[in-house]
Amino acid sequence: MSRATRLFIVVAAVQSIALKAHALCSDQGLANQGAQAQEAQSKTPAEPLLQPYEPVTAGYTKDSDDVPYLDVTLSLKYRLLPLECTGSKNRAYLAVSTRFGFYWGTRDGSPVVGKDYNPKLIWRHALAGAQTAQGGSEAQASGDKRLPLEDVPYIDFAYAHESNGQLIHTQAEYVAAQAALQQPQYVNDNIHRGWDYLQVDWQNVYQHDAAHPLISHLDLKYFLPVGLLQGAEDEYHSWEDNPQGKPRKSVDGITGLIRYQSYSIGTAPDDSLAISRPDFLLKYSTGYHSPFKYSTVRAEFGFQSYVAPVALWVQSGYMSDLAMYYLKVNSFGIELRVRRF
Repeated sequence: MSRATRLFIVVAAVQSIALKAHALCSDQGLANQGAQAQEAQSKTPAEPLLQPYEPVTAGYTKDSDDVPYLDVTLSLKYRLLPLECTGSKNRAYLAVSTRFGFYWGTRDGSPVVGKDYNPKLIWRHALAGAQTAQGGSEAQASGDKRLPLEDVPYIDFAYAHESNGQLIHTQAEYVAAQAALQQPQYVNDNIHRGWDYLQVDWQNVYQHDAAHPLISHLDLKYFLPVGLLQGAEDEYHSWEDNPQGKPRKSVDGITGLIRYQSYSIGTAPDDSLAISRPDFLLKYSTGYHSPFKYSTVRAEFGFQSYVAPVALWVQSGYMSDLAMYYLKVNSFGIELRVRRF
């Protein structure tokens, strides 16, 4: 049975369970007339089934080991269980994030290269002090305002699969692909990488009011040698003969970030201003196999420019893409970034 088939079976089974749960429990968050009535009565937004997960982005990226490309990330999560079953402070999600590079005018033929495919099953629990839009009982300093679950302190427990969807698994396939490609120098893009991993992501929110939160994350991953979806992990191979080659756990698995956000989800942007609603992010990552030996630092500055949410970023370190995750690369870019819709 192929990995794609196993993944399809798992997703179908999860959806089947979710549908049965919907039949047993009344869902307070469906985007239908009942939800609209609830929203009108409670003066808080009903939570939709389909939501963004990570930011949805489209922009320009330049890595020091590559030519520039258009960098696109699509990311969604689907709420699996009705709110009546999970309570106001718990959610179950199926999330999927994909990333690809479009080499428009920078490589012959302007190819589109898949860089990351990341389905994930998540259980999210809002922590003490959180008051969600679906009815947390604890008061906030900001009064009656209630925040979406992604804007309050929470902890995520997740099982995930991540790969780049490429086809080269062996040295013979590598040599054959290198001979067949019109641009053999880019053959490394086609080396397959894949892992299953366990994840714990703790978000904390520090704020003097709901419009100016300071948000921190501690994100821990453990890469499984053998996973339910991936099977045996597929990472650096000795036949690649690269002096920088190393396992992913050497460069990734421990991440801390802090982000200042100058607005809340309920704050409407002023589309008459060239720069408004600034936010800042600083992120540090390292591996758990040799902590702090191989480090990645990323800084971002985001703002609203008239109607466009823009982000400028720089990064130095590893994981610029999955195919060559073990190379130390300097990168920068600019992108349109949508956190909510």
